[in-house]
Amino acid sequence: MRRKISLILISAVCVCLMLVPVQVSAQENIPSLTEISFKNAVVDTAFTSSVHEYGITLKDNTISPTLESYKINGDADIFITYTYDDTNHQIGLTATLQYATGSTIYNFKYTNPPSYEPNNNNLLSEIVCTYGELSPQLNDKDTAYKLYIPNDLTQLTITPVTQDAQAYCAPLELILDDGQAPKITLYSVASDGSKREYLLDIKRVDKTVEQVKAEMEQPDFTSFVDGTRLYQKPEFIVTICAAAGGAIVLFALFKITKRIAVNPYDKDEKPFYTSVE
Repeated sequence: MRRKISLILISAVCVCLMLVPVQVSAQENIPSLTEISFKNAVVDTAFTSSVHEYGITLKDNTISPTLESYKINGDADIFITYTYDDTNHQIGLTATLQYATGSTIYNFKYTNPPSYEPNNNNLLSEIVCTYGELSPQLNDKDTAYKLYIPNDLTQLTITPVTQDAQAYCAPLELILDDGQAPKITLYSVASDGSKREYLLDIKRVDKTVEQVKAEMEQPDFTSFVDGTRLYQKPEFIVTICAAAGGAIVLFALFKITKRIAVNPYDKDEKPFYTSVE
């Protein structure tokens, strides 16, 4: 009996020892954020992947900070969202590293938050969407935009950035059906309560997420939309040229036919009918 129990214990220990390397290997394969920096803000301490809470000092505490640069060790996407207190005052931001097996969150809290004085600035400075491209570029005049996304994107995350750190515009995360292209309205609210609506008309391009991601990683990347619009496609250009060419040919034939056509009337021939006065 004792021998049987010992064999069971030894087997259990062996199984545990076999599992340890697998767990260690899984930990080693988790992507990590190795560097990050922001426009209009400085992280108060040196950034390391193992620390997830930081203070961040705004250079101008009336302007919302935005992502400037980052480095990821592994295959993952980064999402920036803003954090607010109970009165919708911006108090920090969050960087979420999302990968196939999960996510890692880094929090950055403002060490010098703005003193809140109501104003009517309800403009957005950016509309951030991973694998999304806005057209035209965001400006202070237009409120209606097209947001181009890959044809197989199903998780849509939109982060609006207010010009004024006191204003508020809620981030948006949608799960889309394959091919779905809805219209989305964002509401940017100034600290005095005045509201501005931004309409986003979602358009899908004939490219996959992987294709768009590969293009974005190129050092000379500017746009994944250029060349995909209907009027930019070769077949559309060929069709328009063919139609224009056909119109020119028809016009030329009409002119030639008009010149060579025989007049059925003789100018010296007397009229068959005479008018009665």
